[in-house]
Amino acid sequence: MGMAHDRGLNSTRCPSPGTSLLVGFLVISAIGCGAGVSPPSSGRGSGGAAGQPESGGPSGSGGMPDTGGANATGGRSGIGGGVRPGGGNGSGGGKAAGGATGNATGGDGATGTGGSPATAGASGSCVESTCGSHKWACWRMPNPASSPDNVPNHQNYTDLGNGAVRDNITCLTWEKANPATQGTWQASVDRCAALGTSNYGGFSDWRLPTRVEMASITDVTLGAKGYPTIFTVTGGYYDTASWWYETILGISASNFHFGYGANGFTSNAVSMTGTNNVARCVRGNGTGEAADVLAKEPANHYSITGTAPNGEVADNYTGLTWQQGFSPATITWADGPAYCAALNLNGHGGWRMPTLNELASTVNEALVGGAINRTAFPGNPNGCKAPEYWFWAAEASKIGGTAWGLSYCDGFTGWNVGAAGAWNYFPTANVRCVR
Repeated sequence: MGMAHDRGLNSTRCPSPGTSLLVGFLVISAIGCGAGVSPPSSGRGSGGAAGQPESGGPSGSGGMPDTGGANATGGRSGIGGGVRPGGGNGSGGGKAAGGATGNATGGDGATGTGGSPATAGASGSCVESTCGSHKWACWRMPNPASSPDNVPNHQNYTDLGNGAVRDNITCLTWEKANPATQGTWQASVDRCAALGTSNYGGFSDWRLPTRVEMASITDVTLGAKGYPTIFTVTGGYYDTASWWYETILGISASNFHFGYGANGFTSNAVSMTGTNNVARCVRGNGTGEAADVLAKEPANHYSITGTAPNGEVADNYTGLTWQQGFSPATITWADGPAYCAALNLNGHGGWRMPTLNELASTVNEALVGGAINRTAFPGNPNGCKAPEYWFWAAEASKIGGTAWGLSYCDGFTGWNVGAAGAWNYFPTANVRCVR
């Protein structure tokens, strides 16, 4: 059942704050440029329950892009931030970076002390995150098992034999097979809570996963059922505990939240009152934001080397280092690998196209019309419904079109099968490389 994505952003670009060496919490205005603006009537359809595109869908909820607010006035000191175990594939692996050391600064604040690297655990072990956010990836981001060898953290799971599955990279424990019965968002919340009450699988803290947590178990290389085979996949939209920005702030009465189609795509416009929603419940990784609270960016999140737009942005939680800028023009997906392979920033090569899951880890749900940390990534394209607002992912599409991408309009994803003017029309797109 298609839901609307489009917010109709066409012309307004909100100012971005300046860069700083160390970016933790951003002091950004919570109210968007379009607070109180009536929603546009031009909607766009999302993917269907079986991963196939539908036509139309209800109209979008509108809203203009966020202003970005003022620059951080003091920021947070770089105090080391979240420290996690290293190692993809549940292997223990190497040490994870514990944040920038030395003279990194937090916004305009005091000099940070950095953090000590975390010690890798024993083979197959993981240590739960305690960063205080469930809406950011405070762990290595798992990637499809079929990813090339130069892509880290291939998805790896342990079937606990009690109806639950442990992710050996994120440390989250997932419900293995969700019921096919569809209902409202609140019904999904209640069902996950009931699992906790019944101590399902020996755990009492079951909850609805957030957008980025659901992203960690998607695998769009698998086609119409875009999740690892260890999980049973049903029809309907998978609910999340990530409400849309304009829903949280009361700008829109649409009751939209982020949901996932059966093919693994993300929509920011799934209705909470719709009756075709399902849930895959999750537990673990401490406490985090409520669904109706804006995403809280973790401390000491990014460390920046070099000068924008030619700098590098190191994510101290996922372990990824990002190109601060992006390709000088939109390019075809086929040209993306060569662009990244030729990139050299601050003497560093070894760049590649990011996976869709890795791109999802950069989305800031607390912003729209540039749903990304605008201090770490200044000048990011700001808008919707045009190729220049999309960023290519490494994965080819098996459900039509050429490949997958992500739009920072709100952080939704899609495959480029749409005709001109459609929400997922992007024969060319930007590339932001990663290493």
